[in-house]
Amino acid sequence: MNKGILITLPRHEYTVDYLSVSSKNILKEAIKKNIKVKELKNKKANRKEFESFIKSLNYKLIILNGHGSEDTISGHKNIPIIKKGINDSLLKERITYARSCWAGAKLGQCMKNDKKGCFIGYNLPFMFYIDDTWRANPQKDRIAPIFLEPSNLVPISLIKGNTSFQAHEKSKKQMLKNIKKILREGSKESLLFAEKLWNNYTAQVLIGNKSAVL
Repeated sequence: MNKGILITLPRHEYTVDYLSVSSKNILKEAIKKNIKVKELKNKKANRKEFESFIKSLNYKLIILNGHGSEDTISGHKNIPIIKKGINDSLLKERITYARSCWAGAKLGQCMKNDKKGCFIGYNLPFMFYIDDTWRANPQKDRIAPIFLEPSNLVPISLIKGNTSFQAHEKSKKQMLKNIKKILREGSKESLLFAEKLWNNYTAQVLIGNKSAVL
């Protein structure tokens, strides 16, 4: 297993646009640490490319951005990249972070007894709000980072050398900090934002080896 990152970055509609744009902070941290990264952007975020590079590069950390269900994670145009019982064995012994709805409920269970790797994801929908003003320009949105920056802490913490458990916990602690902050501010959206953050907090799961490191 090689020290490196394989990341999917689909950009076919605004929801996944936000996930992919948010990933730039992950990539910056990888550059700082001189960790190799293979980006599967846009149309290349598909099953064929994913399977090819996961086998040839054999990188330890897999980051998947895209829509999901209990047994699938999708890429470009919501076409599945990983499906339970079909190609989930590719995740074995790796660390996978899936920023996808529901995938932690069933798909992530393939890592339950894995002694070297793990799966960090969500067993409910992963939720976030955006500022519609910036729907076509996500990098200028100031609302979405309230939800997306805590999720970025999973891979960023792993890149910094933390264990999977430490990365998982740092992400969740930041969600709690953001909840407290927005409730103190008391804006009209505070309760709505806090509700979605709490959803992500309770939904984020770690399955497999809690001591796994990149």
